[in-house]
Amino acid sequence: MTCLPGKYLEESSLNIDFICPIQKVFLKDVNTYIDYKMYIVPSSTAYGLSEKLASILSADISEVERKRFPDNEMYVRVKEDISGQDVMVIGNTKNDSDLIEYLLLLNAVREEDPKSLTAIIPYFGYARQHMRYHSGEPISSKVFTEAISEYADRIISVELHNDQTIKYSKVPFINIKIMNPIYQYFKNGDIDYIISPDDGGYERARNLANKLGVESYYINKKRINSNTVQMDLPNVNYKNKNVLLVDDIISTGGTIIRASQMLKDRGVNQIGVCAVHGIFAGNSDKKISDIATNLIVTDTIESKYSKITIAGEIASALLNKIRA
Repeated sequence: MTCLPGKYLEESSLNIDFICPIQKVFLKDVNTYIDYKMYIVPSSTAYGLSEKLASILSADISEVERKRFPDNEMYVRVKEDISGQDVMVIGNTKNDSDLIEYLLLLNAVREEDPKSLTAIIPYFGYARQHMRYHSGEPISSKVFTEAISEYADRIISVELHNDQTIKYSKVPFINIKIMNPIYQYFKNGDIDYIISPDDGGYERARNLANKLGVESYYINKKRINSNTVQMDLPNVNYKNKNVLLVDDIISTGGTIIRASQMLKDRGVNQIGVCAVHGIFAGNSDKKISDIATNLIVTDTIESKYSKITIAGEIASALLNKIRA
């Protein structure tokens, strides 16, 4: 029997030795093989990540037929026979059309009566709308979490903006933290400071800095009025230093762009920017790249800046369920 090492295992915290092409997984903890066959149904937003996860798990990727009717309604069809199988549906809900596609795929799989159905949503859109701020508003993340949990046996997402979304689920909801892949990417880098663009994200910056053995700080933000936010850099020496800005999400990138420019004005040598989720609304990626030395994100949302994969962390979360 020939077994191949998982290509993406080194970057993850996965506690397995290797995956075998015949879908036998060797578990270190119990020193034995177990049979475990899985199918991946990818949405149109997660082909690359699906292929990486399939490589680790030796899972089959189902072909999905997609088209639009003349009235622009969406049509999807899962072409693999997945009845009685363990199935994962992988996709993001960044845009409204992404969400419609994802719900249709979940229903399509559920109608085939799988053994289990895991909803994997690397970037859970609408998670920032987790509560009501004004009367008449919906709790958007509640609406979609409840809809997804009607079909899925469990939900897996990555670095939710707020954990409140988890409480809306009717099924187990796993929120993966992905510090290790980020650490693996930067562990051999020349970094002097790691800075969070605000105090809310400082824990992430501090944890990464501790692992890398460097100093960590956060930018103090203070709202002066409805149109003005004051940003104050930490009072340290920046001349010829290499700084890494770390955040969870880059959307419009306003804070990151402004912070990068402030650091550049202080004489920083290299400015790195890293985030878990790269939304890049309004071409913010180009604006950041014009100032920063490097822009790195994970493949929760796939782009040319996705240099860090979260495939191993998702595989770890799935295989922990096997051990259970």
